[in-house]
Amino acid sequence: MTSGQTYPMEIVTIEKITVDSAETRIVTLVNNEYEEKAVRTAIAFQDAFNESDTTATGALLNYPHARVGAEGKLVVNEDANHHMPPNFFKWFRENTGWNHSCWDIREVIQSKEDKVHIKVQFSRYRADGSKIGSYPSLWVITRQDGHWGIKMRSSFAR
Repeated sequence: MTSGQTYPMEIVTIEKITVDSAETRIVTLVNNEYEEKAVRTAIAFQDAFNESDTTATGALLNYPHARVGAEGKLVVNEDANHHMPPNFFKWFRENTGWNHSCWDIREVIQSKEDKVHIKVQFSRYRADGSKIGSYPSLWVITRQDGHWGIKMRSSFAR
């Protein structure tokens, strides 16, 4: 334990659908430092996604990065320059009405010191707070060359 943290511990995020909506606490129990780093990586990725920051989302992945989407199609990106088109968020908003995403579930289901599997579910919302959909997913987060990043995502999101 190099962080000085005592485990197990809870990592809590506060999710709000709209500025005026009630807060929801999403709690993730972690049992060690590598689970903590993996969960914090997942949270940072969703934060960067909500900020429409393609550079930050790319920096939170490990490459090659794989994603299996709703249709079962495997997409592999070799580096951060190709993980997302530069106009992705403009296109995403125009085609889905997306404004932001919130966590519904984050649960560590397996872990070793260099790899953590996290069961997550997130929901996407429009600016008015109406829900676009909820998407159960499995994220594999790895430590690669000392960097914690999302190596693989399998989800039912499009």
